[in-house]
Order: sequence, then structure tokens, then C-alpha cells
Amino acid sequence: PVLHDYLNFFMAFSSSLAHIKNPYLRGKLLEVMSMMIPRDKSQGFEFGGGNLTQLFQEHDIARQCLIPTLIQFYVDIEVTGAHNQFYEKFHYRHYMAQLLLYVCQFPVYVKAVEIESEKTEEFVRFVNMMLNDAIYFIDESLLKLTEIRKLQQDMADQGEWMKKPEEERTAAEQRLQQAGGQARWGMVSSTEVLSMMKMLTGHILNPFLRPELADRVAAMLNYVLMLIAGPKCIELKVNDPDKYSFKPKELLALVVEIFMNLSAHPSFAAAVIKDGRSYDQKVLAKVHRLLRNHALKDEGYIAQFWAFVQRLKEMESDQMELDAQLGDVPEELLDPISFELMTDPVLLPTSGNIMDRSTISRHLLSDETDPFNRQRLTADMLEPASEVKAKIEAFLASAKRGGAAMDVEQ
Repeated sequence: PVLHDYLNFFMAFSSSLAHIKNPYLRGKLLEVMSMMIPRDKSQGFEFGGGNLTQLFQEHDIARQCLIPTLIQFYVDIEVTGAHNQFYEKFHYRHYMAQLLLYVCQFPVYVKAVEIESEKTEEFVRFVNMMLNDAIYFIDESLLKLTEIRKLQQDMADQGEWMKKPEEERTAAEQRLQQAGGQARWGMVSSTEVLSMMKMLTGHILNPFLRPELADRVAAMLNYVLMLIAGPKCIELKVNDPDKYSFKPKELLALVVEIFMNLSAHPSFAAAVIKDGRSYDQKVLAKVHRLLRNHALKDEGYIAQFWAFVQRLKEMESDQMELDAQLGDVPEELLDPISFELMTDPVLLPTSGNIMDRSTISRHLLSDETDPFNRQRLTADMLEPASEVKAKIEAFLASAKRGGAAMDVEQ
């Protein structure tokens, strides 16, 4: 059928770095391919052209190659060489997200995602860039909402508003219109990225909770929950929120779904309570109330969420006791960037410094250089710091016995 021929063409060139190296051109192909997503149940073509509703399910090449192509493209479009590459990448990632969310309705594509996630290094880079995008979109949109709220409040008092010079009023109205467009774009984009994360975490967990990413994932989710349900959430209350695509109840439910998907992994809870910036039991308690009061989830799901919150509370208490037992940690056992006790110390051969593997791995995801001297450094160059590891284990053993911290120099 004609549609299959078109998709053959798009798949052949969008998936072949040998033929088209420029991610911008591959992005154009994916943009056109996204137009083949059926927008209603009856969409199709006559005269043997095929039907869009069956196209991606039936197309053998797409079933084999589309998921790897989309994930590789998401990473490659980070750098296009254009002067506006920072914003250009979001344009094309939007089409990639549409395709991914659509095809993952079908089991064959979900299986392809699971297989692709086993390519650890590439998939972790993909997840890291999704996180970067989600944080940027959320910050951008919610910051603009606070600006919109202030402008709307200024305009609400018509008496005082009309006293302002016309030039000042015109400038404020223009700012309101501009902020509105930016808020709407940010909310739509953040919802799209979070929807991808919800879909992916419904099937795979390990890539999101590797040591170099777990803390970032947990911190991002804590941060969004704090913004929506924390003490400053009133600052986001604007007139006509739908105009800005701001749907706080739907956003809250979406973030909670990701939160609960990840809760099945044993390392997620530890990462949540480790976040000293946004983790707050009071916020989680309010989230629980909002889920119940607005019936955002069924009672069983809400009970599971509350049980996890209680588990976090217990773990936080245990961690505080452990921190008290540890006392002052010798400086040589602390990561020089995060200033936290290392668990997996590694030597950076390019500078001779020792860091925790999770910290340096997180840095290398976006910049393959030694942070101390900017020399090229990759993850496979890291060397285990066995002596420091032994000192850390001895220090922890001594602290847990309740005795004085050992002298690590001995």
C-alpha cells in the first residue's frame, strides 16, 4: 500500500546515520511521520492507500526500528549546530514524543522499549535529557504563571489601573500576553514529557533509578509536588487557568502516577528522602488529601500512596538516627562535589581526584570531561578506589556499633 511505501522511506532515512547525519534533517522526517498518527477512528485513504489506524501496527520495519530511532534522535537533537539549537530541539522532540506515546499503545512497541532500555548507556542519556526538559518546562511555565497572577491582580482594581499612564498599561498588557503564551507552551510541553515518563516507568524502572539518576528523578518529582501542593501554591492561582493549559489536578495526578510507578523499586524511597530541598511530609500529606477530596484516584490507589508516604516517614526517622551515629565524617570520605559520604568511590585518572561514582557519572552524562581540569573523561576510564572504599566500610561499621568513629588514617 502507498502508506507503507511512505513509511518505508521515512524509516529508511530517519534511522540511518550513514545517510543523514544531521539531526535537524532527521527531525524533519519524524515531523512528517508524526502526521501519520491517526487523529480519529475513521481516518484512512481510499484506492488501496491503506488505513492509518493499522499502519504502525502492521509495518515490520517500524516495529523493529522506530523505537531505537526515536530514542537516538532525542539524544542527537540536543546539538544541531544552529544558533537557536536550545529551542529548536524542543520543537522536534515534541514530534518524537507524539510518536512514542502513540505507538506505545501497542504491545510490540512496549517490548521494543524494554529491549532498548537494556542498552544502558544510551537509554540513561535519553532519560537524563527527558529530566532536563521536564525541569526546564516546569520552571518556565510556573514562573510565568506567578507573573500572570501578579499582572492580573494589578489589572483587577480598575480604579488604580486606569490611573497608570497609558504607556505603562500597554506594556503590562503586552507582558501578560507574552507570559500567557510562554506559560501555555511550557505547560503543554511539561505535560508531554511527564506523560512519556509515566508511560515508560509503567514498564521499566532500572534506567530511572540508576545511581547517577535516582536522586535527580526523585528531586524533580518532589519539586513539582511542592510547587502544586506546597505553601506557595496560591501563587499559581490565575484567572482562566485553562487559557494557559494549566490543569493542576491533572498535573498532580500525573506526577503521582510516576511517583507510584517508581515506588516499586527499592532504591526510590531512599532517593526521595535524600532530597533536602523539596521533600516534605506535610506536602505529601496535602497531596494525599487532594487525591481524596477531588477523587483523582480510586480509594485503593490512594491507600497505596499513603502507605508509601508512611514508609518514607519511617525511613527518614531511621536515616536521622544513622546520621546522628555517624557524627562528623572525615573529609577524605566525602565526595568533593556533593559533600556527602561516598558509597562507591572511584579514581579520576585524569586528575587523580576521588569522587563517588554516582556523582561523576551524573556529570559525565552531559559533559565528558574531568570537572577538575576539563580533560576528556568517560565512564569506562573510572577506576575503583579500593582503599577509600575499605575506609568507608570500616567507618560505617564503627559508627553503627555505637563506638567512636575510627581514625581513618590508621
